[in-house]
Amino acid sequence: EESVIKMDEATRPLTFNNYDYEEERILITPRGPDPVLLGIRGESPSIVLKAFRMLEVGEPIERWVIFRTNQGTDAHLAHRLVRELKPHMPAIIRGYVSSPPTMIHGGHVIFRLSDGSGEVDCAAYWPSGRLAKVASLLWPGDLVEVAGGVKLGPGGRLTLNVEKLRIIKLARKAIAMNPHCPACGKRMKSMGANKGFRCPKCGFRDPGARKVLVEVPREVKPGLYLPPPRSQRHLTKPLRRYGLEKYGCPGPPKGEWFWPRPPTLA
Repeated sequence: EESVIKMDEATRPLTFNNYDYEEERILITPRGPDPVLLGIRGESPSIVLKAFRMLEVGEPIERWVIFRTNQGTDAHLAHRLVRELKPHMPAIIRGYVSSPPTMIHGGHVIFRLSDGSGEVDCAAYWPSGRLAKVASLLWPGDLVEVAGGVKLGPGGRLTLNVEKLRIIKLARKAIAMNPHCPACGKRMKSMGANKGFRCPKCGFRDPGARKVLVEVPREVKPGLYLPPPRSQRHLTKPLRRYGLEKYGCPGPPKGEWFWPRPPTLA
């Protein structure tokens, strides 16, 4: 484990999703029974080989190979409209939050998103950590981009499972609060439905008083939010990769890219 941490610190941001520092868990090894010892993801053949040689594996290695992959690229995502969504379809939806988020059993957060073509439920699940926390702080009118896969829920209702959330613009948030007492300044208390308010400090009464809208500061900022590495899908592009995009057709591999050389087939 110590060698994985040292490798991650020495090769970032050119390798990614090696170790989860919140849970203190190695992420380069399979979780179940698997013939693969480990897999390191990075930006070039040379950097993944360098990272591999920094590890203390502790058992014989039969062979290794470097290969090109679409992991960590968001290759599965495409911009779509809500009306186009179907079960099992990965999508990026840009729209406005149309309902306050609600937390359901298990700590999962649900909010509605509208893009003008329709509305869809968006679910940020508890294991997504900070992503679920940020989703709970959204407010109707916020302009966001939500990316993830679509599933079919009870009654044929679609839900988009949130893999990443980009807050583009925040709406003003105002909540209804009891008015302040005009005599002493303390916030008054209701005397009952449509009966006005009374000050608990000085006793002032105003039968015609009503709740007032008060703008409150937002606890979240525009930006891109992802779940922790342990909860990211293999195709999800991690924050560490932004700014390292590659374009054009790559050439053939150079240098060492497999070991040992396979025997010649008869």
